[in-house]
Amino acid sequence: MRYIIPKQIELKTTKNEDLRKFCVMPLRAFLNPKISPYALRVLGVLASYCNRGGFSFVSLKKIGSDLGRTPQNVGKHLKKLEAFGIVESYKNYFPMLKGNTRRIIFDENIKREDLKEHDLHNSEITEILHNTILQNKVSGEDKKVQGVSQSDNMGIDDIASLFLSISKEHQLIEAEKLLAQGLTPGEVRIRMALGS
Repeated sequence: MRYIIPKQIELKTTKNEDLRKFCVMPLRAFLNPKISPYALRVLGVLASYCNRGGFSFVSLKKIGSDLGRTPQNVGKHLKKLEAFGIVESYKNYFPMLKGNTRRIIFDENIKREDLKEHDLHNSEITEILHNTILQNKVSGEDKKVQGVSQSDNMGIDDIASLFLSISKEHQLIEAEKLLAQGLTPGEVRIRMALGS
């Protein structure tokens, strides 16, 4: 009797449906005649990615993709919005996120410190990073990421490095469970290596 090894099950990932249906924008942006219509469009797309506190770390590339423009063009209009006090930009606001975190200023009297309850937390950021990695795999933009060896990941934050090293859905679920239990990314990587 001959034993035939079954083919490995291929997991199919699908791109998440875009659930954004509206955005909230500050009225003073519309009332300022110096703000161009295109800058308002950029602000609208940025606002569609914001949480209740007005925080977002969506990339210029993603905003540009939504509008059919280049990231440089989007960046130019965001700089204008910053100059008018409509948007604030913070570098390295979250250590594990590359790029700027932006906050739409709905009311000049409300400072960033007053919005701590609406600030993003590590669990939300981890979920967003995970979803971004999956979306990149679906769209085929992660070819460069797949070619990176583990030694090249040393400069990347631990959690991002952990998610970049995961290639199967069951490993991802296991990693999320272990992180939820309070293990560090390094401990999760060791446990998963021992378990496989």
